[in-house]
Amino acid sequence: MAVAASMVLASLGGWGLPGSESEARASDEGSAKKDKSKEKKKSTKQGKSKSGKGKKSGTKRIRWGQRRNESDAKYDKRYMRVLKKIKLDKEGSLDGGPARLWTYMGHPFIVRTDIDAEFTADTAMYMEMLHREYSEAYKKILGPVAGTAKEAIEVVVFKDRATYTEAGGTEGSGGQFMTHFSFPDRGPYWPAPHYRLMQFTSGVTQFSKWPKGVLKHEAAHMEMRLRLGMVLHPAGVAIPVDSPRWFDEGQASVFEYWDFDKTVDENLAEIPNRGRYAPVIRRIHKTDRWKDFDYVWKIDPATWHQDMTSDQGFLNYAQAWSLAAYMMHGGVGGRKDFRAIFNLSKRVGADRQTNYKGDGLRAWDLQFPEEDQRKMEGHWNSWVASNVPRSKKVPDEEWYLRRNGFRADLEKLVSYTEDEFAEIGEEIQKELERRRKESKVEE
Repeated sequence: MAVAASMVLASLGGWGLPGSESEARASDEGSAKKDKSKEKKKSTKQGKSKSGKGKKSGTKRIRWGQRRNESDAKYDKRYMRVLKKIKLDKEGSLDGGPARLWTYMGHPFIVRTDIDAEFTADTAMYMEMLHREYSEAYKKILGPVAGTAKEAIEVVVFKDRATYTEAGGTEGSGGQFMTHFSFPDRGPYWPAPHYRLMQFTSGVTQFSKWPKGVLKHEAAHMEMRLRLGMVLHPAGVAIPVDSPRWFDEGQASVFEYWDFDKTVDENLAEIPNRGRYAPVIRRIHKTDRWKDFDYVWKIDPATWHQDMTSDQGFLNYAQAWSLAAYMMHGGVGGRKDFRAIFNLSKRVGADRQTNYKGDGLRAWDLQFPEEDQRKMEGHWNSWVASNVPRSKKVPDEEWYLRRNGFRADLEKLVSYTEDEFAEIGEEIQKELERRRKESKVEE
């Protein structure tokens, strides 16, 4: 019997998106290669710069989110303003929930952690950079669509999984972005009632050592929701506009591997050449494991979550990634299809959503007829064949496959049997630990 990817990942430390990138992607792209590329970057480039000594372990200080042409001195003043605003929640106060956290009351981000003030400040600067960079990327793809955060967004980072779960994090997840008409675990005057992003660091307390793939992924959900906006329900409450599951998860999976030391155009060009999804896609395309457009198009949230108990859960993410990757990387045609799905989402809502407007799936069928769906499917398959062929490899391709429970020595996707995994499980665990120890992370 084959071993499900969920079983493999659970044995290696649990699920993140469909597998905890926060716990294992530290050296997936090759630490040496990343270090060399960073040495070539100038500190005036938007992203991060290094200079001086940090407070912890004598490491180089990293200026997270340093703006283009912003001097080190100006950045340091900006950082200190943020740091001075960070306070430990008052003992006994329940305004921000039951957990007592370090809190930065900024806009648009209210950033909170249970680690320390410095980690909270670094997270705040990183979120500002991420919001700025993602906005530029969406502008390239969607055009001048409003994406300004008009209301506060709470970002909470816990040190361990248990605290994250106690605070409402979904069991088994590595992070999540949540929307609510008013979160019930906050006080009545809490300034971020609708949006919350939560994650945990698996014990990491130094920001530069924390792998940020899950944060990048969940923040992409946030950015998409900001652009889709809210709709007024007849009951008088504003509810977030939803988009098809494959569309939202696919574009977020692309952003998992965003490199803030590269320009937006460079990142878009690199989409098919990096990450954990391409190795799977090239092995299932044009095989019986490849799901056609109709399946991806119509999958509902319940089926999506049910699939997470088997290999199909990871494959759903992989195919969603490939469809969004085509749209974001595939030039004028791909971006035209991306805009079409985005605009339909704003008008209709999710692909399967029954509300006061009626059956959302029926509305999609009317607005996006089968002929248009078949054209998009053809574009998608052509892009995969050209950009993710079996003859290519991403850096560390074999490792991506093995740690997700798949054999790396075959051209088609084959899961390990239980007996095979029993033999190699310890070897994979040792390799995972070795990579963690040697990792220099940053991101």
